[in-house]
Amino acid sequence: MSRGSPPITVCVAKRPEEAPTLRVHWVRRDPLAYKGWGLHAWGDAVPTDWSRPLAPSGSSPDGAPYWDVPLKPRAAWAGFKLHRGDDLAAAEERFELRPGANEAWLVGSEAGARAARPEPSPLPAGDLSGSYAHWLERGVIAWRVATADAGGGGGGGGGGGGATAPAPRSFCLHFSPDASLRVTARGVEGAARTIPLAAAAPALSAALAAKWPHLAGCAALAVPRDLWDEIPELLRGQLAVSAADAAGAPLDATGVQLPGVIDGLFATDAPLGANWRPDRGVWEVALWAPTAASVELLHWRAARGGGGGEAHAMLRGGDGVWRFEAPADWDRTYYKYRLSVFCPRSNEILTVESTDPYSKCTAANGERTLLVNLSDADLAPPGWRQGRGWGEGGPRRLEGWTDVSVYELHIRDFSASDPSVPQQLRGKYRAFCPQHIDAARAAASDAAAADAAASDAAASGAQPPAGGASHGLAHLRALAKAGLTHVHLLPSYDFGSVPEREEEQLRVEEDLSRHPPDGEQQQAAVAAVADRDAYNWGYDPVHYGVPEGSYSTAPDGPVRVLEYREMVASLHSLGLRVVADVVYNHTFAAGPGAPFAVLDSCVPGYYHRRHEGGAVCQSTCCNNTAAEHAMMGRLMRDDAAHWVAEYGIDGLRFDIMGHHLLGDVLAVRDAVNAAAAPSPSAAPSSSAAAPSSSAPLPPYLYGEAWDFGEVALNARGLNASQLNAGGTGLGAFNDRMRDGAMGGSPFEPPDTQGFGDADAQLRTLLARTDWVRFALAGNLRDFELVTADGRPTLGRRAVYHGTPPLAYGVQPCENVVYCGCHDNETIFDQVTLKAAASAGPEARARMARLALALVTLSQGVPFVHAADDLLRSKSLDRDSYNSGDHFNRIDWTGRDNNFGVGLPPASKNRHSWPLKRPLLAAAAAYKPGPDAIASTAAFFRALLRVRYSSPLLRLPTAEAVRRQVAFGNTGPGQTPGVIVMVVSSAEGGEGGGESGGGVRDPNWSCVVAVFNARPEPWRGPYPPGVPSLELHPALRGLAAAAGCGADGGAREVAVAARAAAVFVAPRA
Repeated sequence: MSRGSPPITVCVAKRPEEAPTLRVHWVRRDPLAYKGWGLHAWGDAVPTDWSRPLAPSGSSPDGAPYWDVPLKPRAAWAGFKLHRGDDLAAAEERFELRPGANEAWLVGSEAGARAARPEPSPLPAGDLSGSYAHWLERGVIAWRVATADAGGGGGGGGGGGGATAPAPRSFCLHFSPDASLRVTARGVEGAARTIPLAAAAPALSAALAAKWPHLAGCAALAVPRDLWDEIPELLRGQLAVSAADAAGAPLDATGVQLPGVIDGLFATDAPLGANWRPDRGVWEVALWAPTAASVELLHWRAARGGGGGEAHAMLRGGDGVWRFEAPADWDRTYYKYRLSVFCPRSNEILTVESTDPYSKCTAANGERTLLVNLSDADLAPPGWRQGRGWGEGGPRRLEGWTDVSVYELHIRDFSASDPSVPQQLRGKYRAFCPQHIDAARAAASDAAAADAAASDAAASGAQPPAGGASHGLAHLRALAKAGLTHVHLLPSYDFGSVPEREEEQLRVEEDLSRHPPDGEQQQAAVAAVADRDAYNWGYDPVHYGVPEGSYSTAPDGPVRVLEYREMVASLHSLGLRVVADVVYNHTFAAGPGAPFAVLDSCVPGYYHRRHEGGAVCQSTCCNNTAAEHAMMGRLMRDDAAHWVAEYGIDGLRFDIMGHHLLGDVLAVRDAVNAAAAPSPSAAPSSSAAAPSSSAPLPPYLYGEAWDFGEVALNARGLNASQLNAGGTGLGAFNDRMRDGAMGGSPFEPPDTQGFGDADAQLRTLLARTDWVRFALAGNLRDFELVTADGRPTLGRRAVYHGTPPLAYGVQPCENVVYCGCHDNETIFDQVTLKAAASAGPEARARMARLALALVTLSQGVPFVHAADDLLRSKSLDRDSYNSGDHFNRIDWTGRDNNFGVGLPPASKNRHSWPLKRPLLAAAAAYKPGPDAIASTAAFFRALLRVRYSSPLLRLPTAEAVRRQVAFGNTGPGQTPGVIVMVVSSAEGGEGGGESGGGVRDPNWSCVVAVFNARPEPWRGPYPPGVPSLELHPALRGLAAAAGCGADGGAREVAVAARAAAVFVAPRA
């Protein structure tokens, strides 16, 4: 380069900066035990979805995997854990990231990561905090482990190639009667006995894999036959299974799950609980506890006090039942059990105290079990019929399950805010009983007390109705008169989330009405006492067979038994059957030392469903039970029959029914049907009046048939899910109607719209309108409809949220149709979240009425949440299970619907406060007045009268629905937002019944229901072949039906904006 020449600029392309990563290693003793595990990351790591963990990025020469975890810019820490499904291994909650240090090592199942590679030789050869081995029957233990070292094959663990022949591994069962087992680098130590096991086959037999499908592919380890007689003793201590390589070096060890072998040895039909034996004049007390080393009965004379009680040794039987005979004078005294038993959660022999799983009554808060004979005369209300509890004037006869209609009600909600109920009965069973309301009023101690009660009622503008009834009872009586058949009571068994003695309950002391409609103060005050007040939905079962004590005026002693029966008898006298909400899918507590862990204290690790690694499944929110285990299934059957036989219950609603296997639910139905069947013992006494009508149908069973969690897709066997229950006659909640009518789902934004708001986008609106049509037609998989794409489509082939089937039912009685229930927002609150801001109170009331009409007029079983017919609001609360009386208030007088009483509790709603706050702030613009509420209530009663006026709206079979139900205004050319359902009478059928020709209506040749979700009136032609139509008599003169009618000259029907109407074709 010459002097003065311009400089030469050389441009070098900069290499893209690599995204920062953290390499996470995992080290185990067994090189073949890594298959199927993934990594979940959070913190400053790029987060992963639990259902899609990171797969290994690679592996070291010895087969140990590692994950290169992407980090966010300027990452300071990361959390990560290893899991296979819901089974967990090693984890690190917070790994601090340092410059130049980008590796971490996880070891076995340890909590916490190491910053340097550990030496493998001192690592423990296994971990007893998990229980990956499963003793399924006397001769077989299953474990997902390789049965041979790498070389030429192996069992369930897979792994390794190579040209050498596989070298078989060795396995042992270890036993310690005092829970002294521990794992070191040398293997399992502290065993009193060590028994060799043989790898009987590379995997479980087909029969065992069918019974335990989640264990398919596990190795089968054979238990020596000469050990079988000793198994009962082994089950009373700590057990572990270990694996060693071909050279004898320890590789792994784990605890053992026992339900399979326990069922094979100890499942029994022997009487359990405390039972009075009049022939011998003794109480027989029996507890099933096959794994307990010892059991004592602790006895007290009173509900409280008495120190630790008098201890009495119980005798163990060969069936695993411990028994004790108590003298007659122990009647109405109290007891508990004290057990010495191994607990797999803590790997200890524990001494625990527990009440009886078969308790019939307890002291308050379930503290002690009461010895009580439920047949005692003083525990039966006048006229009580043992078996069904029906007295004179009981429920009318039902011909089929499609005659059922359900009104869902929380016992405390019914009366806690009703000023016409005396204060001492509010929130109690006896608030359903007119005789006790009368007595409480008459028992006012002085004029001042009477004046105070009158003032309380007058302050709300609601004087008590005449005749002793409360406003709530008057409302139920009117619904029953209109046709309602069943009241569904939210959990009424003994639950653990409410203190039962009133003196132990906290209360909100301030006047919350002084705060603004969108205030945070109300929910803060409610939250401050929420876990110690009188309110909870009660999905926290402790004693399945005991009435909840917080609803009783005397929670200590047997009064709750009498009061529960009085409540049922009172509802029966109104003409209403009673459904009990049962929560057999989980318990409130499990584990050592938990005060409400009744089942898990008696047989630890047995009653609950556990993941393959031993942790209790909690997909239902709590501690999932396992009715597929014989004695949990028996408890469920016994308890359900107990409620029918002893309390006159007429139906069961299964919480999360899909978490039970279908066969177990059907077995419950068989037990319930047997308990409900007439028998000599169920006949009324000489002083009891005979019922005025018979009820041949057994109790109706229905539930939440959702398919999720560890049972999804039949992972534990054929479960009672929507897709499996068709054809059984079990009712299943139809979320297709809910999502189609109201929009979205509980898992989508709350303002997602549906048919009920015809402002929705057209394509979505038309698709969801078809969802509603299929639901109106019984949700039948074989019902055919011309869908929005113009094609005739069967329900099972139509699409719901992107996948088929839309309709899954086989019979219409399986279709439990709803738009609102205790879960999620009320109908009015859903409408408020979804409607246009310009929609005023009347428009919103109309939308709510439309939803009620869709439910009530569907083929199947309509289900309505209490006071949705009064436009009930929970101030937009999406989950009011613990929101107190304030947010759950019902005003049966219809003066106020409870909208705008503050922002809903932050615990479940804070994420949606930005959407809900402005709506509540504008409560005055949206809140319905008394006239709109009264009009909605009157309309719902009219809908019930319509439903029960014609058998065409209660078709009993799928064949009748397919032949007699049709829809107009379908396909791509339809008027959006309008559904026209035509149900024709089968002229060859019997009046009101079904024959080969179908169902015939003796009064009308067809019924036409029109649902207009449009913001303007709609007119449409008569269906083809229908000579004349008129508005149904039950709707004439109703404010909610104004603008609806039939024009014979033009042969058209007219339906007002956002309204539903029913037209009938009179017979000549």
